[in-house]
Amino acid sequence: MSELTFRPITAADETDFYAMAEEFFHSDAVLHPIPAEYHRRTFAEMMRSDQYLSGYIFQCDDAVAGFSVTNRMMQHEAGGVMVWVEDLYIRPAYRGQGLGSRFLQWLEEQLRGDAVMLRLETEPENERAQALYRRLGYEPLGYLQMIKRLGN
Repeated sequence: MSELTFRPITAADETDFYAMAEEFFHSDAVLHPIPAEYHRRTFAEMMRSDQYLSGYIFQCDDAVAGFSVTNRMMQHEAGGVMVWVEDLYIRPAYRGQGLGSRFLQWLEEQLRGDAVMLRLETEPENERAQALYRRLGYEPLGYLQMIKRLGN
C-alpha cells in the first residue's frame, strides 16, 4: 500500500469534504441522503472549533482516500468524554485495504487519556462494517435509539 496518513481537516479540504459527504450520504451505508446544507453546517462547525466536531482526512500519497467526522460529548453513563464516530467513509478505490481499521486504531491512540469511550453506528444490513468493528473490539448496544426532529 502507498503511504497513508490521517490528519485534521482544514479549510483547504472543503471541496473534497463536500464531494465525499455527498458520496457517503448517497450510499447504502446510511438510511437516506441529507441536504447539502447539512454538509455546509458541519464543515463550518469543524472550522469554527473542535469543541464538538472534529474532521479527519485520509490521505493516500497525494490522493484523498476518505474522511471521518467525530462528535465529542460528556456522557454521564460513560463516566467521561465519549467520542461518537459519526461518519467514516472510504472511497471505493481504497476499500478493502485496511484503512477503516487503521483509522479507528489511530483515533483510539489520539484520544487515549482524553476520552473514555468510542461509539459508532451502522446500518443493520452493513455486515462488512459490523465485522470490522467487532474485530476491533466494539460491542453492539442493546438500545433502541429514537429521535425527534426539532426543525432544520
